[in-house]
Amino acid sequence: MTIRESEKLVHHVWKRCKKHFLENSPSQRSHSWEQADEDSLRALDEYFHGSAYRFAMLVSLSKKYLPHQAKILDAGSGHGVLSLALKDAGFNAVASDLHQGLEIFKKESIPYFQWHLEAHEAPFPDNSFDAIILSQTIEHFTFSPLHPLQELIRILRPNGILIIDAPNISCFRNVSRLIRGKSVHWEFKKHYLEQVPETIEGIPYYDRHNHEYSREDLMDIADFFNLTVEEIDYYSSCNTKKRGKVAILVARFRDVIKHWRKGIYAVYRLPNQNEQAPSNQKNNELQ
Repeated sequence: MTIRESEKLVHHVWKRCKKHFLENSPSQRSHSWEQADEDSLRALDEYFHGSAYRFAMLVSLSKKYLPHQAKILDAGSGHGVLSLALKDAGFNAVASDLHQGLEIFKKESIPYFQWHLEAHEAPFPDNSFDAIILSQTIEHFTFSPLHPLQELIRILRPNGILIIDAPNISCFRNVSRLIRGKSVHWEFKKHYLEQVPETIEGIPYYDRHNHEYSREDLMDIADFFNLTVEEIDYYSSCNTKKRGKVAILVARFRDVIKHWRKGIYAVYRLPNQNEQAPSNQKNNELQ
C-alpha cells in the first residue's frame, strides 16, 4: 500500500471519527476528545491534518512488513485514528492508552486496554502480538523508556515488528530556535512550573516532551535490546490544510536535508530466541 493510498484511508477514518464525536451525547463521552460541538473539534482537526502523513506512513510500513490480519498493538492510541486505519487496512488492531477508552473503539469493535506504559506492566501475556506501534509516545516518558520497552518486547512475538516514531531532536525548528537563543523544550512556565503531574502510586508523571530522539538514540535501542534494525529514516508531516502554498513549498525545500525533518522512525525486528540480532552487520550499515 502506497503512502498516497494510505493517506486516502486515514482521511476516510478521520471523517468517521469526527462524525462519531459529534453524534455522541454528553453521557456517552468518556474523554475530552469526545466533544459534542464543531468548535470543540477544531484543535483536534488541526492535529489530525498535521499528523495525517505520519498515520499514512505507519499504515504503509505495516503493510510492507506484515501479512494480512497480523495482530498489531497501537500502544498510545490517542483518539483512535491509527487503530481504525490499521483495522481498515486489514490488520487485527488492538488499542491501548493511559486514558479510559473512547466509545469509538467499542463501536468499531477494536479491543481497548487502559494501560499506563511507564507505571504498570502490560495487560497482555508474553508473545501476544505480531507487531507493536509506539507512535509519538516515547518522547513523553517522564523517566526512562526502559520499563515500557521491556514490556513491549515481552509481549512481541519472535520475529515480530516494533515500529517507533518520535520527534526528531535535530529538526530545523529546534536548530533554528537554538541559533536564536531559544529553548527547544515546551513552554517552561506552563509545562515545567505550573503543570500538575498525574500521580500514580505516589510517583509523578508529566505530560510533555521529556526526551526527543536522534538517529543515535534509536540505534542505541536496537543495541540495548538486541533488535535487528530493518530501517531508520526521517519524515515530515505537514498540515497542508492550514498552511499556504508558499509555506508548504518552503517546508518541502527545507526537507531536502533529511535530518532537519520533524520526525524520525525506526522499524525493528525481534529475533527468535536462538538468533542474535546482527548489530555488527546490518545495524551498522544503517548508520
